[in-house]
Amino acid sequence: MFAKFPSNQRMIILIALAGSVAGLIALALWTQQPDMQVLFTNLGSEDAAAIIDKLKETKVPYETTGGGSTVLVPSAQVHDLRLQLTTQGLPHGGGVGFEIFDRTSIGMSEFVQKLNYRRALQGELARTIAQLPEVERARVHLAIPERRLFANEQEKARASVILSLRNGQQLTQAQVQGVIHLVSSSVEGLQARDVTVVDGHGRMLSSTMTDETSGLTNAQLDYQRSIEKDVETRIQTMLERIVGANKAVVRVSSVVDFRKVETTEERYDPNSQVVRSEQRGQEKANGTNGVGGGVPGVQSNVPPGTDQEPAQTSSNNSQTKNETVNYEISRTVSKIVEPVGVIKQLSVAVLVDGIYETAKANDGQSADASAAARKYTPRSEEDLRRIEDIVKKAMGFSAERQDQVQVVNVQFGADQEEPQTATAEAVSGGPKPWLPYLRYAVGILLFTVILLFVVRPLLAMLSSTTAQTQAEASHSSLPGAVGSAEASLAGGPDRAQIIDMARKNPDTTAVVVKQWLKNPHSA
Repeated sequence: MFAKFPSNQRMIILIALAGSVAGLIALALWTQQPDMQVLFTNLGSEDAAAIIDKLKETKVPYETTGGGSTVLVPSAQVHDLRLQLTTQGLPHGGGVGFEIFDRTSIGMSEFVQKLNYRRALQGELARTIAQLPEVERARVHLAIPERRLFANEQEKARASVILSLRNGQQLTQAQVQGVIHLVSSSVEGLQARDVTVVDGHGRMLSSTMTDETSGLTNAQLDYQRSIEKDVETRIQTMLERIVGANKAVVRVSSVVDFRKVETTEERYDPNSQVVRSEQRGQEKANGTNGVGGGVPGVQSNVPPGTDQEPAQTSSNNSQTKNETVNYEISRTVSKIVEPVGVIKQLSVAVLVDGIYETAKANDGQSADASAAARKYTPRSEEDLRRIEDIVKKAMGFSAERQDQVQVVNVQFGADQEEPQTATAEAVSGGPKPWLPYLRYAVGILLFTVILLFVVRPLLAMLSSTTAQTQAEASHSSLPGAVGSAEASLAGGPDRAQIIDMARKNPDTTAVVVKQWLKNPHSA
């Protein structure tokens, strides 16, 4: 039957069959292909080569993308391969570590040994820092000067750390300080202030502290930021209830006193006196002094027997009183310990959007959505004052602290009214477990398309051609039957004979009827 088709139809049938078979084979291979997932990414050339060698040894299928920096393996073997390669020390994470001393060479000079030690220390520090979840790659440069004989001639050791962060990730100040102390503690003679940390864009991370926060510990910085975040959240949530969602921006800056102050006061009150002790004493003395004496001079030295003046006598009578009263003055001793972390000042800046109104058509109805225009109207001064009062109440405004509040009306734009939220599937970078099922669904769909639009038309064409061939064969093999049928019909058989002949020889009867229709006079 295929040989009886014209050449163009045979060519079409062969091409369709070949395409269908090739499509089915490709579809089967595609559905059986394993789902590949990332094993490691952002690999250096040495790490990528070492990992690929290990995969070849274990005969694990793999693919590389990103110029060889990303290695993909079947999803069912990702976790097992990561564990196996990690136990073997792969990937190294870029650079060399202390494994450089596993290969020793005879005749290595002291200079080369020191250089290898510095390289190994840099590599080990970079690997340790790269373990942070926010860090994608890390590189450490150490500047270790030679030892000097005199301490005043010794130069300082210095270090620089370059961090390439993952997309959308940032390091907190506590993490930056942790990296600084990690490096400074690993190098002899290196101080924390001599370590510089830079991100992949060249921004300084180790000097992001302002003058107000310099010298504060990580706990103090976190406490200060928690205060600012709390005040900001309270104001933000309250304003969004008034002006609408995403129509207000609040920023809070605080000055916190972390000094630990202890004050001891001792006060005396002179108006409040209490007798503490009292002592009284009295002394009286009475008597006569009988001792005589002459007038000094010659008369006093005259021998006895001569006239002399009578001796002089004196009397003594005295009284003494002693009284001592000790008073105690009222004294107050107080020890005042001021709390740590007192807010000294709060500064709040608030940006609020205006009011948007949809333009109305001439008939008073709302304009068409495609042609609707949004008119921006700034907020009045009364609204701004009301918002400022609300902000002051929410933040706990204090005039004694000289707190500052600034409320400004700014046009955000019409596109900020209804923010578009990204779906979880759009932002998810993790594995997609539904991907294999989607592959099978696409395969079934393609198989159905091939069946309906290729195989089925071919079968219909073959069946119609077969029926036509059989009709022609029966027509050519029964010319006598046709002739006899024509003769019988022409001879005027009754109705029953015609029906019986048509039932027994339907093909012959059909040919006779067609000839009658073509040539009515022959009937």
